[in-house]
Amino acid sequence: MTESLIQRICTSDNLPSLPTVAVEVLRLSRNADASIDDLVEVIQQDPALTGKILKTVNSALFGVPHKIGSLKQAVGLLGLRSVKVIALSFSLVDALKNSDDEQQLNFEMYWRRSLTSAAAARLLAKVIIPQMSEEAFVAGLLSDLGIIAAWRGAPEIYQNILNNWTSGNQRLVEIEAQQMGFSHAHLNRELLQKWNLPENLCDVIGAHHGEGIEKMTDGQTQKLAQVVHAAATIAELFCQEIPSSDLDQVKADCCQETGISSEQLEKILEGLDQYVREMSDMLSVNIGETTNYAQIQSEASVQLAQLAMMGEMDRLDSQRQVKEAHEEISHLHDEKRAILEIASTDGLTKIANRAAFDKRLTEELDRARTEGHPIGLIFMDLDHFKRFNNTYGHQTGDEVLRHVANCMNDVVQPIGFPARYGGEEFVVIVVRKTAEAIREMAEEIRKTIEHRPLKLEDRELKITASLGAACIPSPATSHTTAKLIEDADRCLYRAKFGGRNRVEM
Repeated sequence: MTESLIQRICTSDNLPSLPTVAVEVLRLSRNADASIDDLVEVIQQDPALTGKILKTVNSALFGVPHKIGSLKQAVGLLGLRSVKVIALSFSLVDALKNSDDEQQLNFEMYWRRSLTSAAAARLLAKVIIPQMSEEAFVAGLLSDLGIIAAWRGAPEIYQNILNNWTSGNQRLVEIEAQQMGFSHAHLNRELLQKWNLPENLCDVIGAHHGEGIEKMTDGQTQKLAQVVHAAATIAELFCQEIPSSDLDQVKADCCQETGISSEQLEKILEGLDQYVREMSDMLSVNIGETTNYAQIQSEASVQLAQLAMMGEMDRLDSQRQVKEAHEEISHLHDEKRAILEIASTDGLTKIANRAAFDKRLTEELDRARTEGHPIGLIFMDLDHFKRFNNTYGHQTGDEVLRHVANCMNDVVQPIGFPARYGGEEFVVIVVRKTAEAIREMAEEIRKTIEHRPLKLEDRELKITASLGAACIPSPATSHTTAKLIEDADRCLYRAKFGGRNRVEM
């Protein structure tokens, strides 16, 4: 039955097909002599794809200082490999987005898993095997293609598998093995070989749940497979398909399998949710509600405590003891809320941190779209901040950051939502205010910082800042957080290169 079912699925007329441009991009990927002009000529056959690539290259995701107006410029700046992967990613997504939704496959969940796997694989590979980070991204993006293949090729079997998965506690690959005799990872390899993807990439994607990695003979392919396997497990954790209480075990397994340090892995996990949401904006796919690392950590602590408490409750004999145990669990939930509050606060400045800002901006933009009110963003960068660290030491630099956060708080509270974006960069979210009011707030922040020097025991430090602000009077569906950030950041760039200590709107 197993072989006949695989053959039936892989020969189904309902399977997605690879677009012509993607086929040509893959052909160039295997040609060591392919030039920039060859790639540009192929991509320009699809004007829609060309426009998407240029929009992506000019987005905040790549941080390009000057607007890129042609594909040739984009390839020259990012390199052949990166642009090939961007083109291939858009083509693959477009092929799958055309799938028929009538049989009610949960595409939000599908894209959330796929983009989380792709983002985690790329971030892990950039640390472990940087020369293969783009291949890692494609492998992660395609790692769940077998789900769509099975669902479209054998819906009467696979719908029951999906129902059992969403209603139970087993992992998807375990249910697939029980009911089909093979997993969607095995289907991946068969389907991608039909698409003529490189053999090593087919093997890596087919092993993304760990099957057969130890048998790989090519060292580089095996290393890439280990990265993609770790990324797939991280995606299951972030998509809440394995319990948050397994967090420490997932991190330990990832470090052991890939060789990444725990510090490097922590940094990747902290930024993963933001990266995934930026990728979903870039590729225009809906991934639904996501979970960030702080939430997983908080949920893990509560789940572990509850498991310990439930074990204790099994040994309780009296009603009084059971009641006390329930009260303790309630107390743990209170602690969870406190942990979440700590996790959303920048430890140095005591204002909101980057993760809290990302979450709040997404929520406020969604609310602004629904209610039709304005939303604005102010970006601020301290002028010549490195001078404070180099001249007076990092402790004084920390005092400067705390002082500036206090100045900003005094101006914007309770109207705006201030946060530390990273390093010496700060941001403020402002809602229900006109563009002129937002500019006035930015100017008031600038003046307050300039006219309120930091007084230390033996010196008085004068501080200035450059600010960029952007406003959307009435957001539409097409407006994204990435676009708002990009606009404000571009204004900040103008303020810095226009002489500093100024506001650009």
